Amino acid sequence: MMRAFVLLFALHLIPPALPAQARPAPFETLDLGITVLADVNHGSLQQWWSPGPALGLGLTMPFYLGTFELGLQYAHPSALSDDVPGFRSLFVYAGWGGERFLGAGFAAGGGARVGVMAMRFDGDSLPGYRASESELGLAARAAVRWVPAGTWYAETSVSYQSVLTHHHMEQVFLGAGIGRRFATPAWLRDFLD
Repeated sequence: MMRAFVLLFALHLIPPALPAQARPAPFETLDLGITVLADVNHGSLQQWWSPGPALGLGLTMPFYLGTFELGLQYAHPSALSDDVPGFRSLFVYAGWGGERFLGAGFAAGGGARVGVMAMRFDGDSLPGYRASESELGLAARAAVRWVPAGTWYAETSVSYQSVLTHHHMEQVFLGAGIGRRFATPAWLRDFLD
């Protein structure tokens, strides 16, 4: 139920086509943000591991009819029993989304991500070929951003993430973060255009 809500909310926020004058130019700015995430889902992952906090780092820029993003998300779930090892994970993703301005410095946004989750298991009890794993991951995200003044912003988010392991790893993250908007350097803008 939660994943359907997050997906529908994220898709609802993707902006309709705007006149060219109302859209920021593609690659005009870079938003660099850092987010602390808490997995609040009580699914199969939590039967064996305590997820603990995760940390996300993302880069977003205006793109044609929306925004383009690149990012990574690091976590280190710890084992709840001696039957399974803890592991470290790094989700590297690309995404597309959009936002709508709500007024008074607030904007709501949403989007979808696709990436690879690389996992490295703790301890040396596993054979080498089972010590690491990489799987496809998909995510939908909705967020509210507040820009009090200037180029700094604060953001809260909810996201649903599914990693296509043998038993799907489903996570629902609540996030809080800060970030800053930069003008894209001319050399990078020329390269991307």
